[in-house]
Amino acid sequence: MLSLCSIAVHAQFAKDIQGTPLREIKYESIDGTPYFLDIWLKGKVSTKSGKHFVDIPLKYDIVNDKVIFKGKDGNIMDFLEPVSTFEIIDADLSNSYKFTNGLPITDGLDASAFFQIIASGKISLYKRVYKKTTESKDYGSATVKKSFDNYMAYYVLQNGNLTKISINKKSLIGLLPNKEKEITDYLKKEKTDFKQDSDLNKFFTYLNEQ
Repeated sequence: MLSLCSIAVHAQFAKDIQGTPLREIKYESIDGTPYFLDIWLKGKVSTKSGKHFVDIPLKYDIVNDKVIFKGKDGNIMDFLEPVSTFEIIDADLSNSYKFTNGLPITDGLDASAFFQIIASGKISLYKRVYKKTTESKDYGSATVKKSFDNYMAYYVLQNGNLTKISINKKSLIGLLPNKEKEITDYLKKEKTDFKQDSDLNKFFTYLNEQ
């Protein structure tokens, strides 16, 4: 019964969702996409006032660092209230991507900046995804080509401080230096791939159990 009531409340909120029409910016002269994923996928959103919306088509605009949604009439909409967390769900790949803001100010980023949640606990790992526009020319051509290139940076939240971190063995051991042997053994046994967020999630889950 509790589960059913929870779903009913979420459905009511979904009907009450408010937004303002937003004209989608077309980057016709730039290759690539300004979005985290270039397709509309269903997701969940929580606002700073405590409202929750589910099962709505979302896109995360990385260039402008905002999440947008598609209204019932198909119009692209900006949320009327500030968003605190959102989750984009890729059902086909059985995967989801969770984002949050409100983290401590760091590295020139303010509290409104969104970070992807990789792992949560006493030591949390976040990923900041961003894009840069690069220019190039084919050999012998005067035409300048522009494209969106993807970049990422990882941050650790530990003891209330958000710090940029390089994902390598030395940096990860540095999070709990008194557990160097245990961490080294874990990384070797699990064959942790530092390029895989799923492996990093498993490692930080282990780290938080120490």
